[in-house]
Amino acid sequence: MDIIGYLPDYMRQYREIKEINNAETPEFKTVSNEITAMPYEFFVDTAKERGLERFEKILGITPSEDESLDYRRFRIKTRLSGVRQSVGDILASIMPNGGWSVEYDEQNFRLKVGLSLINKNYLSEAERMLDKLLPANIEMECALLHSTHGALSRFKHSQLKAYKHSRLIYSI
Repeated sequence: MDIIGYLPDYMRQYREIKEINNAETPEFKTVSNEITAMPYEFFVDTAKERGLERFEKILGITPSEDESLDYRRFRIKTRLSGVRQSVGDILASIMPNGGWSVEYDEQNFRLKVGLSLINKNYLSEAERMLDKLLPANIEMECALLHSTHGALSRFKHSQLKAYKHSRLIYSI
């Protein structure tokens, strides 16, 4: 962005004006880039470092240095999830890799939540979020989903080799 383009023609010829333009152009470019990038920082899914830091400060989250941006987004989403949503809707909206299951036993007030092996890093935070979200009378069990030999024995090896080990999910 050149400020000299906004000046009348008679002023553009002065050496002082050209020097001011050359000195200020990098600053205007920086401000213009910041203004263009700022709307992305207001939404968790598009936020980068600055936006995520702001969300974390508001929510009282202290990230460690080795956490990825995706994991930080996940933690923020777990804290922002609304109480009115069903557990399945919440997990579908915050799990970056899919791979979850929910079983609810209404008669015994038991909720079983399973996350696939690919989401194992998210288990403790998801459990913490659900613990705050669920009423106290519902017993919750969070675990990693795993496949048993009995569940997979009906498939031939040639069928299973098309999948990665972490994607062969069956039950809690």
